[in-house]
Amino acid sequence: MNEQVANKLDRVVEKTVDTAEAAVQRPAIHKIARLGFYAKGFLFLIIGSLAIMLAVGFREGRIADPTGALAVIGNRPFGRLLLCGFAIGAAGHGLWNLLRAIADVDNAGGSWFGILKRSIAAGIGLFYLGLALTAVEKLVSARVAETPSQAEETFISVLLAVPLLGAALLVIIGLGVICAGFHECYSGVSGKFRKAYRVWEISGPHLSFITVLGVLSFTARAVILVILGYFFLSAAAWDGTSGSIGLDAALLTLAQSEYGRLFLFAVAVGLFAHGVLAFYKAKYRRIC
Repeated sequence: MNEQVANKLDRVVEKTVDTAEAAVQRPAIHKIARLGFYAKGFLFLIIGSLAIMLAVGFREGRIADPTGALAVIGNRPFGRLLLCGFAIGAAGHGLWNLLRAIADVDNAGGSWFGILKRSIAAGIGLFYLGLALTAVEKLVSARVAETPSQAEETFISVLLAVPLLGAALLVIIGLGVICAGFHECYSGVSGKFRKAYRVWEISGPHLSFITVLGVLSFTARAVILVILGYFFLSAAAWDGTSGSIGLDAALLTLAQSEYGRLFLFAVAVGLFAHGVLAFYKAKYRRIC
């Protein structure tokens, strides 16, 4: 009986992979994926710009996570139109990342590390699908409230409800996020991130510009991931959290440190660069 169940599961997995591989070859999916990168770029340009303005002392500056950035967009002129466009793009980005994970677009393979990379891609897909739903929610609301996401705190609370095992999982997650941060930094500094690009199509100074953007972007993301990993470890050590632990909390931690404005400005520039890099991904990133 167990062997029959295993065979059925194998057939389901194989069929799912075949379907995903066929889907990522379709021109419509290519267009959806590229639209998703534009939506992602737009979001990080907003997050980075707000943080840069705060670092240099502009009154309009603030620290915002993706959900907060959507609220800022929604409260601006033509904001609801922009939210509508973002919702469509974010849904496309989420769908493509799920297909990317299943079809193994990046050739990660079936090793434990490859499965991990594909799982991260699937997680990104689910995250952007959630952002698309958040944008729709704000779109239909009478007033767009600037409230931070509570997903991370809810996740930690659920884990901590499981004695011992929950804290152990938080430690594993925290260490994994920190390791991911170092890997991001290495990918950016070494230029390995360019393997996902069709570099043979990039002409003139654009490749050098992409390299600079990658260093800024991946280094900033590395700093944020290390801080987030520390938050998870702290939650495990002290059996709880002291407020938000998302992107906004990481930026706030930098802002409140010694030389806070300088650190915040540097990371904010990296987040802005991440947005610009997403526009290049929309044009040059391998989709299938």
